[in-house]
Amino acid sequence: MLKPTDLDLRRKEIRPGRWGQWPAIGVVGFVGFVVLALLLVFGTVISQLDQQLLAAVISLRTPELTVFASAVTRLGSTPMVVYLGLAAAVVLWLRSRSIVLPIALLAALVATESLVTILKIALDRPRPPAGVVVGVPLSDDAFPSGHTTDGSTLVVLTAAMLALTCGNVIVRWLLMISGCVLALLIGCSRTYLGLHWPSDVLGGWLLAATMVSVTMALAIRVLVPYPEGGVVPDVLDPDATQLTVPPAGRPGE
Repeated sequence: MLKPTDLDLRRKEIRPGRWGQWPAIGVVGFVGFVVLALLLVFGTVISQLDQQLLAAVISLRTPELTVFASAVTRLGSTPMVVYLGLAAAVVLWLRSRSIVLPIALLAALVATESLVTILKIALDRPRPPAGVVVGVPLSDDAFPSGHTTDGSTLVVLTAAMLALTCGNVIVRWLLMISGCVLALLIGCSRTYLGLHWPSDVLGGWLLAATMVSVTMALAIRVLVPYPEGGVVPDVLDPDATQLTVPPAGRPGE
């Protein structure tokens, strides 16, 4: 059993749960993204399916849904990601009394934005025709969807990190479900507004899943200290709810 120390009580309760799920999800997301990108580069099947799906989604447009989608899609815009990311970092610091989660969140958002920019330039995929677009695209490059990737990373990662600080299982599940629903809405709004092909959105979700999983795996590994390089188990003992970092020993110890 991992027992808490009484030498440093600054950290609140952290419940990492099944640590092994994060690397697994990260691998699935990364492999899925690479496969999708290769299909877009070397095949035409995805492009044909994109056109059919986009036409089907556009046929569902109504004035009310357009207003809703226009509001939801702003959650993935760069200004909103910056503002909400900073606010989430403050909340995470207040909850955990540690800089690990806030720094991990902000670093993940910066890395995600940078990676999306590089991938868009490298893959250089055109967006849907201007005639089906509601609004004005920020760039000509489509894959992966930046709003989907950035917004999904923000909402899901924030929810996952907040769940680490919650003792109630139902609350943890509600946080994760809420984050995933918001991520789905952001992505779907991009296709509904004609700003991205469905595969652009799928690529954004897969990339976001990768970034969230890698960040969570690393953050938990830092938050849960094990002496002599011990391995983080998949499941911690339920009684081990307050995890603290023991101070450095005095010389000679």
